[in-house]
Amino acid sequence: MLDVAIIGGGLCGLALAHSLQARGRDWRLFEARERLGGRALTVRASDGTPIDLGATWFWPGTQPAITRLVADLGLSSFEQHDDGRVLHLSDPNRVPQTVALTEQLVPADDPSAPASAGAVHGGARRVAGGIGAVIEALARPLPAARLRLGHGLEAVVDHGDFVELRLRFGEASYSVNARRVVLALPPRVAAASVRFTPALAPELHAALQATPTWMATAAKAGFAYARPFWREAGHTGNAWVSHAQAMLAEVFDACGPQAGPARYPGAALAGFAALGSAQRESFSRGRELLLESQVVMLFGPDAADPALKPERFWQDWATEPHTCSPADLAEESLQAGSHPHYGEPLLAEAYWQGRLHFGGSETARQGGGYLEGALAAAGRLRGQLLAASAAGLRPQEAANEAPDRLQQAAADNERQLDRFGAWVRAERGHAMARYRERMHQALSRQDDARLTQRAVLGALESLYAAALEQLERLPLASAHLPGEPGRAALTSRVLEPLTDCADELLAEVVIFNNTSCALSNFPFEHRPSGDYLRSIRRELAAAWQVFAAAANERLLAKAGAVAAA
Repeated sequence: MLDVAIIGGGLCGLALAHSLQARGRDWRLFEARERLGGRALTVRASDGTPIDLGATWFWPGTQPAITRLVADLGLSSFEQHDDGRVLHLSDPNRVPQTVALTEQLVPADDPSAPASAGAVHGGARRVAGGIGAVIEALARPLPAARLRLGHGLEAVVDHGDFVELRLRFGEASYSVNARRVVLALPPRVAAASVRFTPALAPELHAALQATPTWMATAAKAGFAYARPFWREAGHTGNAWVSHAQAMLAEVFDACGPQAGPARYPGAALAGFAALGSAQRESFSRGRELLLESQVVMLFGPDAADPALKPERFWQDWATEPHTCSPADLAEESLQAGSHPHYGEPLLAEAYWQGRLHFGGSETARQGGGYLEGALAAAGRLRGQLLAASAAGLRPQEAANEAPDRLQQAAADNERQLDRFGAWVRAERGHAMARYRERMHQALSRQDDARLTQRAVLGALESLYAAALEQLERLPLASAHLPGEPGRAALTSRVLEPLTDCADELLAEVVIFNNTSCALSNFPFEHRPSGDYLRSIRRELAAAWQVFAAAANERLLAKAGAVAAA
């Protein structure tokens, strides 16, 4: 029987599959579309120019997981072309005006990103080759036989010790049985498109329905040219359009990293639609002409010059039922211009005694809706799945030795570890307060050397120390359940609720420092440099290794004590 079925081949599902494959686990991924990537969609012009029509940017200052992944996959990234100048077209009968942003702005693209002086996109970076390069790199080592494209999930049925998945492939319907299923889908899409038997608890169904899908009703246009004529004219490519007849509300430079005065590979613009989904439908027949006309208004007649070989691309996410649910369409006007609050605790829990899990970027506490959130959700799911296996919950591992005793021990351990996880979640909520307290103490002592590094490390180490004390008091039953040599079986399960704590705390610290008046006289701390943040991450990684080793030692000691008894 299949161990783990992953539904959804977006970044969350792919990252989870990549991780399970690396660990030799049994998995299959089912994706309703005929392609991988979900809301990451990179198209290519006839000359190979990549244009992202879905997710486009990441912000290293507050999004460490996607930053690390890009580097780990051997991909290169580059800063969004942006010097703070924007063309503003407020009247279709007048020429656009250049606006220079000299204030410190929080970018509309990512409200959680740190403010950046005079920059529209707040220090955003793009991946060379587009976000599609990340998807391709994650998928490359995965066996093709385990990736089922065009296979849509219609129903999930719990049979007590396994889950039945009812899927559709073309005109054919079929079933697959798996021990566990992960719905790596936007929560609202899962609620709208999947039938659950037995029905989900009302509070869980309500939580799924109440979680908006980020950018579900958005549409995006791309324009490829033989050369970046707007740069030649002295423009950045940034433009805002605010008049009532606008087709695009925002335009930006989408050139590749090698664009410049000598050679122009990768010359492109892209932009977000101004019209709502219903209005876009009514203008669909004349859309091509209207898009061309607006770019001409912004950047001049070169935008329509056949000699520049213009190509246009369009992606309307509101027309995709695998992205946009009826609830998203109904709330389109409510969500416009605002980023929802994500991190509903109910969506991070396992159901049906560990057989049903929910994923997708919108289930993440940190970076929800973004690439960062998709990776955070994948990390949580990986921890939950591997911890369950390590705890002896897989039937084949318990079949040959006292099943009843092992299952009872596993159930007892689960209850204790759930208590530990609840304690960790509560304590994580106080981590930022610990940091602020340490920073305040350092400032009151008039310390001025690496304040952030010492304060964040101290906050995290105090949390780890408290966690070890809590673990010492935890009454675990039969802690000698099967594990690896030198590693306690429950170590992964114990570490899971703390795995991304350092990254989350550091992201909150950066935002706090950026907005702290008290730190404005300490530029090194107020806006930590990339080198400084890397130094902090190294310290935090070392602290994590010490904590993980100590937790494992305590569990091994408990296992020995139980075995001796």
